[in-house]
Amino acid sequence: TVYWPMFVIALMAAIIASQAMISATFSIVKQSVALGCFPNVKVVHTSQNHEGQIYIPEVNTLLMLACAGVTLGFKTTLKLGNAY
Repeated sequence: TVYWPMFVIALMAAIIASQAMISATFSIVKQSVALGCFPNVKVVHTSQNHEGQIYIPEVNTLLMLACAGVTLGFKTTLKLGNAY
């Protein structure tokens, strides 16, 4: 059957897409803070060797709340899938 290989591919695509969104959000917030367009937030540098490796706890919390809100707002996977 084709179900499991497609499931694995879809799961990997979802993981890659979510990681890209998180990285882009952290990058945009860091640049906005540097330009003075965003309130100061705590930026944690997770690597001493790579400057771009950052973590912003406040943004991570906001992304988690937004994800939970969207999930609860649509109520069913059918409605969520149709919106996608």
